[in-house]
Amino acid sequence: MVYFKRDRFSGIAPAVTARLLNEKFGQIAENIDFESGRLAATNADADAYTLQNTGRRSIYYYRDTSWLEWSNEDVSVVPGPIPGDTTDRLYFTGDDYPRVGTVATLVSGSSGYPVNSYRLGVPAPSAGLTAVKSGDVAEGETPNSVSYVYTLVTAMGEEGPPSAASGILDITTTETVALTLPTSNNPSGNYNFGAGSLKRIYRSNTGSTNTQFQFLTQISYNSTTYTDTTSSANLGEIIPSATWIGPPDDSSLYPDGPLKGLIPLSQGTMAGFTGKRFCLSEPFLPHAWPIQYRITTEEDIVAIASTANGVAALTDGQPYFITGTEPSAMTAIRVDLAQACVNARSVVDMGDYVLYAGPDGLCSLQSSQGQIVTKSQVSVKQWNADFNPTTIRAFRHEGTYVAFHAGGGWVYDPRGGEAALSTLTVAADIRGGYRNPKDGQLYVIVGNKIKKYQGASGKNTLKFKSKKFISTSPISMGWVSVDADVYPVTVKVWGDGVLVAHYVLSKPGATYTQATTVPSNISDGILREPIMRMPAVVAQQWEIQVEGTDINEFCLAQSMDEVRQS
Repeated sequence: MVYFKRDRFSGIAPAVTARLLNEKFGQIAENIDFESGRLAATNADADAYTLQNTGRRSIYYYRDTSWLEWSNEDVSVVPGPIPGDTTDRLYFTGDDYPRVGTVATLVSGSSGYPVNSYRLGVPAPSAGLTAVKSGDVAEGETPNSVSYVYTLVTAMGEEGPPSAASGILDITTTETVALTLPTSNNPSGNYNFGAGSLKRIYRSNTGSTNTQFQFLTQISYNSTTYTDTTSSANLGEIIPSATWIGPPDDSSLYPDGPLKGLIPLSQGTMAGFTGKRFCLSEPFLPHAWPIQYRITTEEDIVAIASTANGVAALTDGQPYFITGTEPSAMTAIRVDLAQACVNARSVVDMGDYVLYAGPDGLCSLQSSQGQIVTKSQVSVKQWNADFNPTTIRAFRHEGTYVAFHAGGGWVYDPRGGEAALSTLTVAADIRGGYRNPKDGQLYVIVGNKIKKYQGASGKNTLKFKSKKFISTSPISMGWVSVDADVYPVTVKVWGDGVLVAHYVLSKPGATYTQATTVPSNISDGILREPIMRMPAVVAQQWEIQVEGTDINEFCLAQSMDEVRQS
């Protein structure tokens, strides 16, 4: 006697012919959560918010109160790392030049956020100041050679690099120096030089090329004069911002365009890229991006992602893995994996590793090790034709990799020690979303709506079609059973590729109700058990498909005793 029973399930492996599939795998696996090992349907999506405009591709939930929205799908957002900041600074790239905003600018007014933001970084003054000494020279005193520079400080306290140095003066303690700053030197661009902005003046003591400039004083942003009477002993700290240039943001200086792909790293550092340049900020100073912190790759960087052990830099060639405890000591290793990143939006940080879409499949990068994780399940041809790697927008959700594309989607589920692939039925084109790190919830854009992915109490309908079960000779399978926690369950059975049975099994009370839509010699009826009689069909290849929400097992057998014993 012959029977086929399944009570453990995995996903699909389209690269393997249906008759050679692993026992757990199916030909179809749709809308299934595999965490428990049984067939459990995913939850439906829930409405969360109505956007101000259609065509939005990037969103961010700011301060747990306000949705920010952009039409560009490459926007990357990072909350400020500055200790003690009360303005809730937010940094983002991908909407033109790198930007910074605060609660006072981003969500001012009633809707249409973000309302306003500023260019990230602080420019150096385009011209230096002039210094003119006056007073009597102290007799017998050796003069000090001094020079001056100044910096610009934004209303948010961000200090930029210094101006060119003034001419060198030899002065004694009885002389004073009148400093004049340029009157028309305000930098152009959307910088935050509003109320509270400053100019800081620094003075050297030797005039040599290697001298250190020390803090002298600060004046209001609109002031243009200062008289120096300070002794050398009363100078302050050495200028901290000598290398604090802003992030790449000007195409004339950076042919590959402005910084993009902004991500947070440990110890208050941020990272981004442009072209072949991997860029790092000063710790806790997101406006400062020293040139000496940059790392150059051989190929253009497509996307970057942070992991527990470092940063994955995915290129249009081989990937890199970047490690180090601080920006000045970061190093890059070129990983031996010949898989370019074909889509920046496919890159997802999974915790200890990164997943991304390569030309041959879904790739994993963990430290200096990389592999194609779908190699045994999906052929290269199937990957590019059916999984839409160049168009997907992917996210992490409850330990799974969720990929949306035009009109559909799929899930890579590595939980349980056996990676499962399954498909999603998606009602509309989902081209953007946001995973809230505070609660782990994924939000997706559908039209002008933000929906909480799988956030509703209602269930989607799952569909699982088994492998082809092959008997040694043609047989008649007389009975089919399905054990489920929730009914109705739809059951379909094929014999040698022909649909021979189609049942809908309901449980209105203590008994089961069977309805059939395939002509047979079997009448509809009421069953004491979820066991249904099959039409008298002889076949050698058998397949079974179930649809429902919570299914524990199914069985196809020649006799009822086999069903019960199995």
